[in-house]
Amino acid sequence: MKPHGQFVAWLMCGVLAAGLGAATGCGSAQFGSELSVRPKPLALKKTDPVTVRLPQDEPFSIALETERREPGLDGTAQSEARARPTGQGHASAAVTRSGTAEGMFRLGHAFANSAQRAMDLDLTVRFAYEYEAREQSDARLPDAAVGLRLYARDDRGRILRDLVLLDYSTESGTARRQANDQVSFTLALGPGQSVDVFLAGRAKAEIAAERSASAALKLSDLQFEVATRPAPPIRTTSDEQQ
Repeated sequence: MKPHGQFVAWLMCGVLAAGLGAATGCGSAQFGSELSVRPKPLALKKTDPVTVRLPQDEPFSIALETERREPGLDGTAQSEARARPTGQGHASAAVTRSGTAEGMFRLGHAFANSAQRAMDLDLTVRFAYEYEAREQSDARLPDAAVGLRLYARDDRGRILRDLVLLDYSTESGTARRQANDQVSFTLALGPGQSVDVFLAGRAKAEIAAERSASAALKLSDLQFEVATRPAPPIRTTSDEQQ
């Protein structure tokens, strides 16, 4: 199993799962796609080739944390979430006997096309992560889970990208892992349009019976490299007939 892989947005979900070695399936429930606060986007004023590097050029504008704790009868629930504009995130959750706990972070940046013509954004996202999902016994139940997804959402609320980067639960047994990865894709922005690009990380523990489980996810060294270029002209029917 290789700890490092490079993935392109159009790869099929099964290929992503095989490359990461940590996904239990691609039908996992979506989480973290909504932003409670929309940041002011970075204005890209020229379609001429320009490269922006984050957080080297400026801190990430999206850095959100949420925590949820719902202990069951005679149970305890603990959760924690941290998001740093310098590119670090952490989420953890633990339940004893019964209950639900969840920690979630979102890290990324907002971009706006302030030029007079359409542009393409070539994005490369690099990051490192480590996780641990642990259950009390070797029953292989989905008591604890970790997940990491990448979203690109435009100013109309439409999801342009939804990539499953990590999806693991104790249904596959207790496990620990760390890896470095990279994702590359292209977004098209018309004049005046904007987009939020961010990673959402979650650790969750949910138990109905008298068991214990915990999950933790750490994201580090998150980096965006964004290269702008003029969008190719749209071909019309008359162009094709010439």
